[in-house]
Amino acid sequence: GDLPAIAPAPRDAWYNRVSLALDERFTPRVSIVRYLGIDVAGHYFLRFVEPQEFGDVTDEDRRRYGRALEWQYTWVDERLGEVMARMGPEDVLLVVSGFGMEPVTPYKRLLARLLREADLTGSHERAPDGFLLAWGAAVARGRGPMGSVMDVTPTVLYLLGLPVGRDMDGQARADLLRRDYTADKPITFIPSYH
Repeated sequence: GDLPAIAPAPRDAWYNRVSLALDERFTPRVSIVRYLGIDVAGHYFLRFVEPQEFGDVTDEDRRRYGRALEWQYTWVDERLGEVMARMGPEDVLLVVSGFGMEPVTPYKRLLARLLREADLTGSHERAPDGFLLAWGAAVARGRGPMGSVMDVTPTVLYLLGLPVGRDMDGQARADLLRRDYTADKPITFIPSYH
């Protein structure tokens, strides 16, 4: 049947409910939620978003499934809006996507069919880089230089006022924050958290 509009992946809806309940009960300094629906929808429904890459997508299939990925993005976007509405003046929201999505190559699709594997249409191979979006009163406007997912933990440590481990692969991205926020908050280090 047709997919329901803006239906979250069941696991994402559950993660969201649990996260909200835990945040309300414990008021943590850091809250992390990983939503999987966008990734799953990209793997299975990218063919309906980019039918020109596949050539075998009917108009009926595109009508039925073409918005599945968009619905996942819309649902997550609504959750982000809810988080932003609850944020205090010192809070920072980081939205992280470690990688992009590209259509699976014809060779890989053929190989998957021969091996009777799942018919995935999206892949992280050859895909564009992911992104880090930072939002809050302390965040500088504009686009910062390219970074790495390895920068997320050191940046969170810095925002918490904690030292960064010298053995960490990434770096604290103080450059993403306003100068008046970082002026009296130098990045400090310890040898390791191990």
